[in-house]
Amino acid sequence: MSATVMQYDTYGHLPAATGTALAAGAVSTTAAGTIAPTTNAGAAPTVTAVSATDLGGHFTLSPVTGAGAQAAGSVAVVTFTNSLPAVPRAILCTIIDDAGAAAVAASAGSITAAGFNFTVGAVLTTAHTYTCQYAVVM
Repeated sequence: MSATVMQYDTYGHLPAATGTALAAGAVSTTAAGTIAPTTNAGAAPTVTAVSATDLGGHFTLSPVTGAGAQAAGSVAVVTFTNSLPAVPRAILCTIIDDAGAAAVAASAGSITAAGFNFTVGAVLTTAHTYTCQYAVVM
């Protein structure tokens, strides 16, 4: 196993635009390098249009109820390609309902050096798409 070398700027910050690109994952997967929807976003939700690295990016979340009911809580899991050298100090998250350009109350939950969850306080609307964005603060 090889070690990952992190490049810091003169202020001790990690550059946000570097790193391996993350990809969409299957429902509730936690495979390294993926962003995956959870069953709180419905029975068959999808993540698409991923443009993200371990330190930040955005993706589209599409809740689909199917046979399962949607719920508040974790709606997507971001699993970093490479674990960070420490647990982030903060992760800034936003979720926008593309149907009405309305912000959804969201936060990062279950934060570890390996990843985090996008968490919402209210049920997402079926058949709407949501733009989700995040930035990791080390």
